[in-house]
Amino acid sequence: MYLIGGGAMSFQNLKVATKDIDVVLRSTRELELTRKALLSLGYFVPCIRGAYAKMNTSAILENSDGFRWDLFVQVVCNGLQLSESMAKRSIELFSLEKISVYMLAPEDIFVFKSVTSRDRDREDMYTLFTRGLDFDIIRDEILWQNEQDRSFAWIAFFFDGLEEFADRYKISHPVIGELHDLAYQDMLAQMLIERLKGGNKTYEELSQDMDSRDGKKVLESLVKKGIIKQLAESQFSLNDFS
Repeated sequence: MYLIGGGAMSFQNLKVATKDIDVVLRSTRELELTRKALLSLGYFVPCIRGAYAKMNTSAILENSDGFRWDLFVQVVCNGLQLSESMAKRSIELFSLEKISVYMLAPEDIFVFKSVTSRDRDREDMYTLFTRGLDFDIIRDEILWQNEQDRSFAWIAFFFDGLEEFADRYKISHPVIGELHDLAYQDMLAQMLIERLKGGNKTYEELSQDMDSRDGKKVLESLVKKGIIKQLAESQFSLNDFS
């Protein structure tokens, strides 16, 4: 199992305590084994509301002290995956006969916390930031995540959390501006793709309500990637992927 939140931070001496533990498992079989083990220890399924209900956990279990396990299978928050790069960067906490526990690297914990809406996750992001982070790793991971699911603007979603964090703590960093530009371009790309789902369109129809130069640049990129097909000088369609 992979610890992705405050639990991992606690074991890395970045947090004094945590009132829940977020765990990513690789299969539904592992999920069921973990769930049964926790139930045998007196945990139960609680009623979940608010921000926690939006995290789309595979299972949530809590004990009488209010300590909770949030269990995920491979995917967190509707699409953020435990990537192979994350697994390789993770740190082994301990390994026994039937279980191995790993902690995600600080950069990857930062990524996961950026896509949640809980106030204390912004506090944890600040703690991770002050420790020192490799933002090249963070940028590359978000770009990879974004390419895995083109139906969701992951860069824009991630940047919203990053921007909220930066505004709250008055933080300035070159990567924030870079990711802002990437998020803006990705937002335009999603708009162009959505508009073409209704059928072929001209560039003028596609670029309504957006900066003409930016729209053209993103459109050319989508054509080059093969996502959009240019039928004529100013006629475009979505490419037909089998």
